[in-house]
Amino acid sequence: MKSQTSYFNKTIIREDLRRLWGIGTLYFLALIFTGPIVFLINVKNANTINSYFETYISINEHIFQIIFAIVFPLILGTIIFRYMQLKNSTGMMHSFPFTRNMLFNSHVLASSIILFMPIFVNFIIMFLIYNGIYTGANITAGDIYKWLFTTLILNYTVLLMTVFTGMISGVSFIQAILSLIFLFLPLGLTGLIMLTLDIMLFGYAANDTIIENFALKVIPITGGLYGEKINPLLIIWYIALLVILFLVSKFLYHKRNLESAGDSIVFDILKPIFKYGVTFCSMILGGLYFSFAVTKNHFWLYFGFFIGALFGYIIAEMIIRKSIWVFNRLYGFIPFVIAAGLFFTIIDLDLIGYEKKLPNLDEIEGAYFGSYVNEKSLKEDNLLIRNKNNIIYILKLHETIINNKSEIENIPSENRNRQIAIGYKLKNGSILMREYSVPQKMVDNNPYIKKIYELKEYKIINNSIFRIDPNKIQIIKINPMYSNEIVTISNKNEIKEFIEAVKADILEESYEEMTAKQEPWAYIDVEYIDNVKPHESMIVPEWKKSYKNLENWLKQKGYYEKARITPNDIKYAIVKNIKEVENIDNIYDFESIKGKKIEIKDKEKIEKLLRTCRNFSLNNKQYAVVFYLKDSNKITGWYSDENVPDFIKNSL
Repeated sequence: MKSQTSYFNKTIIREDLRRLWGIGTLYFLALIFTGPIVFLINVKNANTINSYFETYISINEHIFQIIFAIVFPLILGTIIFRYMQLKNSTGMMHSFPFTRNMLFNSHVLASSIILFMPIFVNFIIMFLIYNGIYTGANITAGDIYKWLFTTLILNYTVLLMTVFTGMISGVSFIQAILSLIFLFLPLGLTGLIMLTLDIMLFGYAANDTIIENFALKVIPITGGLYGEKINPLLIIWYIALLVILFLVSKFLYHKRNLESAGDSIVFDILKPIFKYGVTFCSMILGGLYFSFAVTKNHFWLYFGFFIGALFGYIIAEMIIRKSIWVFNRLYGFIPFVIAAGLFFTIIDLDLIGYEKKLPNLDEIEGAYFGSYVNEKSLKEDNLLIRNKNNIIYILKLHETIINNKSEIENIPSENRNRQIAIGYKLKNGSILMREYSVPQKMVDNNPYIKKIYELKEYKIINNSIFRIDPNKIQIIKINPMYSNEIVTISNKNEIKEFIEAVKADILEESYEEMTAKQEPWAYIDVEYIDNVKPHESMIVPEWKKSYKNLENWLKQKGYYEKARITPNDIKYAIVKNIKEVENIDNIYDFESIKGKKIEIKDKEKIEKLLRTCRNFSLNNKQYAVVFYLKDSNKITGWYSDENVPDFIKNSL
């Protein structure tokens, strides 16, 4: 009677521990030889020990621990219920005077002990190292307890996932494969679906929140436990997940027929789920492969969908039937093709109105414009344009892109190299996000983009200098291009005046000046007082050649001559006409480039050349210039017919 009502059996537990203690021992050796042993080898080097110890404690930075937390529980979970996959073994095991409840509970408990012991012993050793030879300040005792908890959660999740798949499959190999698939399925499948929608839907913007808050964290092995601060709700979920996996596995263990040992999928109700699940995943993979490998267009996308789905369906049937002769059962593929065809027709014809959806101005609380957008961007009020007169330009731009869909999609993807992201936060609390890859020509010729860039509201949003308190700046350093001089500004009043001058220049800057391919006069470094929070700091814009207010201020304060390269630093400049030269990518071999040339020594003309040359690649290079500095350095640049000074054009 006692054996009938007991939840565990000591004999079973002892036998499991006797048979499988080697797995726990190997796990312990793997942990200690990638951690504590390394620390002890470097016992005389405190800095190395501290660095290794801190990396080891941060599991996400120590890839071996993640691998161990997958491999050892997977092997253990597969072996301990191995008897369920063999007809003779399962019949013999269940002929003993043990209830299924005893068998299941005892095997799971034994497995848990085998995994717990190496982790706990390693935890004790790390605690001794922490109190003995670790001298750093980045790790606390709480971090070691966190390591123990995290490692146990990871191991037990993989173990119970493997036990679960062992209950639905009668083949150990398939059990192991299904375990790995289920561990990464939420993240992998979400990513694949988002990639597919990105190809199929014009303007699709992946909602990263789905990945960050669900797909990435729903299974702990993919990252939910690796942050500095762990969400208590996540901990509750992970514990609940372990309980769910245990109870569901136990339920399936009781329902499983002994005769199903050796079957790929032991429950008939799960066979169509497995079959069409494999077909769906294979379809997505096939579509993505052909779309990217051959060419990114819809024909090859759908061709890949069909081939991938057919291949997946056949493989799934072979696994279920354990035979390669399944081609007479392809009639089950027809309903899937019909359902998938209807779904893709709805998507491709945009019958849901996704691609053409444009909110009304009165519905919009705030609008976002940039090169990338996510839900977080739309929830940060300081990134949103709120003035209705300004939002109109974003709506007009959005409407223009929608109306030119066919023209944009007919351009090869490699020529659509400009990213435009548009988002709306609506008054009803919902959001609308779109991302487009458009040709640069469309950006250059679109009047609404110019208007958006020149909006005061847009400039304030996109330049952090408008959000910094100058009183928190300790020093401003100006680093001129092609010079070793550094101008340092430490006077508090001058710092405030400097910031105000830069702000004025940003607000006055035109779209053409913002997008000019010119090197700045100088780069600017800012040093802050202690304890400045990251969101309170800023990146001060470089000193662009168009910043007149800053230029005048530097002249007034006497910093100007040292803050940039001036004609006084240049011996002479040589300009060459390279209109007839083909395939010019750089002018480092300037002397060998053929073409008419002119030497300039006049300081006013050199200043004009410095202000107008382009230091980055141009599509229509017409002239090349080299400035020869007095310190033997050189400055190179380009001109087109549009930006070359008249005195050069007339001379060459």
